[in-house]
Amino acid sequence: MELYEQLLRAGSREHYLDPLLYDHEYRRRRRDINYYRRLARQIGTPARVLELGCGSGRVLVPLLRDGHEVVGVDLSLPMLRRCKERIARLGPARRARAHLIHADFRDLPLSMEGKARFPLIICPFNALMHLYTHQDLERFLGGVRARLAPQGLLALDVLMPDLSWLGRDPARRYGRTRLRHPLSGERLIYSYSVSYDPVTQVAFMRLHYDPEDAPGGEAEQGSGRGGWVVHLAHRQFFPQELRALLHYHGFYVERHDGGFDGEPLSDASTEQVICARVC
Repeated sequence: MELYEQLLRAGSREHYLDPLLYDHEYRRRRRDINYYRRLARQIGTPARVLELGCGSGRVLVPLLRDGHEVVGVDLSLPMLRRCKERIARLGPARRARAHLIHADFRDLPLSMEGKARFPLIICPFNALMHLYTHQDLERFLGGVRARLAPQGLLALDVLMPDLSWLGRDPARRYGRTRLRHPLSGERLIYSYSVSYDPVTQVAFMRLHYDPEDAPGGEAEQGSGRGGWVVHLAHRQFFPQELRALLHYHGFYVERHDGGFDGEPLSDASTEQVICARVC
């Protein structure tokens, strides 16, 4: 059990220690940003938005550019520092509409209690998948309920569980890709391996970054050739389970789509995109 807890801690932290590499790897991911921008525009401009798991500002900064006031909450200090750097490049009016809070979004700080509630709360890009237990989700949704304005909207996205992917051989690596580190310029080979615990529904991923010139493109264990492994842990939420969890925590699901353009949820969906309101 101690090893399991260690893997969870590493899996919720390590992926966010290198924000420059993170932003580089996800620089082409735009559909979710455009989706949350559309939602905020439907609320009105300016809208007041709470982003839970704001990270490096990938979604938060475009919302600021659109004229909204955004409160961003994240537990990763490296990601928040990166977010502050991106906000600092904006004009003074946009910078004034940004408020960053270093906190665990399962336990939002009491200092937020006295402020006006939010008509839109978002939890983008699989952040919910770091809530590994029922108790985690209960604390998270309780905080959301307390801060949503009447008729306010909670919007989030998570992956659709893929049983064939989750059942892959944990001893093998997949997804071999060449990339260059955005800061050091080092040429790397990226690959990943995954093991899935069906009891806890947690997928433990190991993201491998090896020097391109290592033998076979993979750094040898203990070779000192510069390779490293990043752990990432994601709780899998199955569609009917997720709807039931939201229902029993006081929400009704207004939309449950299979993509950011309103695609119906189907066996071909790779994402689940949910809009929910308090019952």
